[in-house]
Amino acid sequence: MTGKSSGGNSDGMPYSSSEIEYHDFADDTTSTHPSQSRQSRGLSFFRSSSIYSTAPSLKRSSASASISSLAKDEKILASSSHSSEPTTNYNEKTSNNSDSFFISDDQEFAYETDEKPYKAPFYKRKKFWWICSGSTAVFLCIFIPILIIYIIPALCQFIMDSSTMSILQLNMTEPQERQIKVSVDAAIVGIPTIFAAKVEFLEPIQVFWMQDSGQQSKVGLLSLGVIDKKAGDKARFVQSTTFQIMDPVLFGEFAKVMIASDAFLWRMTAKINVSVFGRTIKDLNLDKKVSLNGLANFSNLKILAFDIPSDAPNGAGALVTIEASIANPSPIGMSLGTMTLDMGLQTAYLGQVVARNVTLIGGQPTVLKLEGMIRKQTDPAALQELSAMISNYLANKPTSAYGKGVSVLPDGVNSVSWITTAIVATKLSIPLLPPKPLNVIKDITIKDLNLVMTAQQPWSPTVSSTGIGALFQLPFNLSLNITNIWDPVLTLGYHGKALTDITAAVWNKTNSDMTHNNISFSLPPSPMVIKDDAHNAFGDFLVEVTQQDTTGFEILGSAKSTAITSIGNVNINVPFNTTLALQGINFSKLTPRIDQIIVVGATVDHMLINATVYIDNPSIFAVEAGPATLYIDATVKGVTEYIGDVQLPNLKLNPGTNGLQARMIFKPKNLAFRDNFFTEYILGTDFSASIYGDANSTPVASLTPIMTALKMSTAVPGIHPAPKIIVEGRGNTSVGQVMGQHEIQIQVQVLNPLATQLWIHELSANVTWRGFPFGNIHISQSFPIRPSGIDTSPLLTIQIPNTFQFWTFIVTQFLPANLGVLTGAFVYVDLTAVIMVTIDGNMDTGYKAGLTYGQKDVAAFLKIAFDLTGLIRKRMVKRSEEYGDVMKEVEAIGPEPSREDGEEYLAWLTKAVDVAFPEAMR
Repeated sequence: MTGKSSGGNSDGMPYSSSEIEYHDFADDTTSTHPSQSRQSRGLSFFRSSSIYSTAPSLKRSSASASISSLAKDEKILASSSHSSEPTTNYNEKTSNNSDSFFISDDQEFAYETDEKPYKAPFYKRKKFWWICSGSTAVFLCIFIPILIIYIIPALCQFIMDSSTMSILQLNMTEPQERQIKVSVDAAIVGIPTIFAAKVEFLEPIQVFWMQDSGQQSKVGLLSLGVIDKKAGDKARFVQSTTFQIMDPVLFGEFAKVMIASDAFLWRMTAKINVSVFGRTIKDLNLDKKVSLNGLANFSNLKILAFDIPSDAPNGAGALVTIEASIANPSPIGMSLGTMTLDMGLQTAYLGQVVARNVTLIGGQPTVLKLEGMIRKQTDPAALQELSAMISNYLANKPTSAYGKGVSVLPDGVNSVSWITTAIVATKLSIPLLPPKPLNVIKDITIKDLNLVMTAQQPWSPTVSSTGIGALFQLPFNLSLNITNIWDPVLTLGYHGKALTDITAAVWNKTNSDMTHNNISFSLPPSPMVIKDDAHNAFGDFLVEVTQQDTTGFEILGSAKSTAITSIGNVNINVPFNTTLALQGINFSKLTPRIDQIIVVGATVDHMLINATVYIDNPSIFAVEAGPATLYIDATVKGVTEYIGDVQLPNLKLNPGTNGLQARMIFKPKNLAFRDNFFTEYILGTDFSASIYGDANSTPVASLTPIMTALKMSTAVPGIHPAPKIIVEGRGNTSVGQVMGQHEIQIQVQVLNPLATQLWIHELSANVTWRGFPFGNIHISQSFPIRPSGIDTSPLLTIQIPNTFQFWTFIVTQFLPANLGVLTGAFVYVDLTAVIMVTIDGNMDTGYKAGLTYGQKDVAAFLKIAFDLTGLIRKRMVKRSEEYGDVMKEVEAIGPEPSREDGEEYLAWLTKAVDVAFPEAMR
């Protein structure tokens, strides 16, 4: 339709833009049809005419078409429509079809979607905010007056009722009958810290004492000033004020309970104003029950010092000073001033003590300095209690004494009734105990300590001492005269382990010096029973004694004494509790000296040697251990070997030098080492050696640890001075015999350096004179030498050389130096020999040993008879066939000269040697 209709617009649209409404889906509030939803309005337009369903350009929309695409389609459809339906028809159809969008009754599907249009939340709508603003204004107009008038006062009272009051300190000073100044440190717990608040007391706090019976008694009034609590702070306040006492008698009863009990209960009431939030809430009730710790009757009193500095004047007793610390678990403190106490024991009244300037501070300990006098006691029961007190104090044991209140003067002059009532009713328990353990025994000296050990009683040695001294010092400076000491009980300990108890010590009154507090005991031989659980500790102690330079043990126990003192005649237990340091033996540093070695016998297996072993004992210990077997190694020419056992019939060591008789069983296992040792022993060589033990060294079980650890270095001396075994030799021969048979017959005198018989069985020796071989000796003939004596050997043969050189040596060196042999004289030769001997018996019974022996300047007496002429003639005749006629040479030497003419004889003899050995001359 090209014509302009009354229902169309200039563009050919059936309706003007003013008549067709395009609503923004997001703005429901601008709709001209409030009763219709945004969906019904928009979709009715699409279904108002059939042209929209038959238009060729209209296509079915997908389910996912956007709202913008739909709007575009609406414009296209509107521009191409040829419908001439009036607006009323459109509206009618729109109204009639407002509930249909996707499918109509008479047309196919035109538009569909799964998405719902956006709907703004209610709180973004203007109408909602207009309503809220109006409601709030109305509510506040009603609530604020109610809050101010009713809720805040009730809340303040609730907070005040639910809060608690705690008193941290309440120190009372300048006490009087009706009032006392107080310094109070308190807090109200439970007020929210976020608020600032001010609390004003309209009247003094009424303080009620709530007794265990349930009765409430008003004891005083406590005036407090304003409490100003800042925001963020706790409601804590510190104020100085006055406590008004309602009834001094009642307050005295309360004060007794406050001092004696562990806790008591107050009720505190008052009217208060509270300022908060800029408004003052008046006439609130403060009603609090406050539980406070009491002073618990000063139950934690501790003695810091206890002294008796001197005797009291006129023999009345002794002055005493006590310094004590009193714990105060209560927050309440009080100025007590001068306080007087009666002091006593169970039944004994000792006297009075006074403490001045006494001030108790809440929650803090207080030191009391008490001074007074202990009265002289004469009653037996009182003396017994006094004796126990002194003995316990010396032994670091507590004694329960008491201090009962007598009077209290707060200002040092005047009394206050209610304080006096409380203090007089107070009875302090005073544990008399040294602040630190006392050591009454300052020094202990032991002169000697003798232990006798037996295999039958290895853990019960007999102990004795001639002198045990103890220097004691009492902690009191009072006159003391000990008249008797008895029943000492001593416990010896080692490294905290009790070893044994000794109960037989006897006081030596004559050796004691009581003026200088020195007491002396003696210990007669007494059994020292080692405790069953201390055997190992006792063994360790003995090892330390014998292997260390220093040792020690603890001495515990006591000795009873009777003493005359200024406070009465008392029996005092003097305690022993000290560690005694002693010099140890330390065998490892000792060098025993072996002397007086004597060979006393032998068997085929060993040689028996007696010796004296000298051991220095630097300690105070005297040990008697019975028989012991030790072992000895020796070093010979750089080789160390076992040489035998050392048997001690009675191992007994006293302080100082000890000479122990020992027997050595000489039985080296190495035979070559045996011969070397025996040789060096005869030659006087000293050997380095070591003596040691093992578990089999003693039959006493308690000494096994000592023997196992025992090792001492020593020296085994050879024979000093070294003996000359060949005393001298004697030979009587002729030159003819020497030259003809090449031997000298001689007998020697042999010394036996041993104390037992010595048999010589074989001897091989070389004889030299000034280094020139003189001859050899070899015999295999047994002959004995008596013990420690000299015997003459059988006739021995010295086999001499038969050479021209030897005879040249004889005629040119030996005879010129020893012309005396022509008539008989001693010649000194050197000898080296290998001798096989047996000791203390022949081959089948004695101990065999080899001796390699050398001796210089052996004296040999020689007398040479000369018959050389005949010998030469015989020799020349025999050799004439070989050497021709030598008789002319023999006759040429002339007759043999007189023997007395030595020089002429030597010249003749020289010619004779040349003739006798013509082969040497050719």
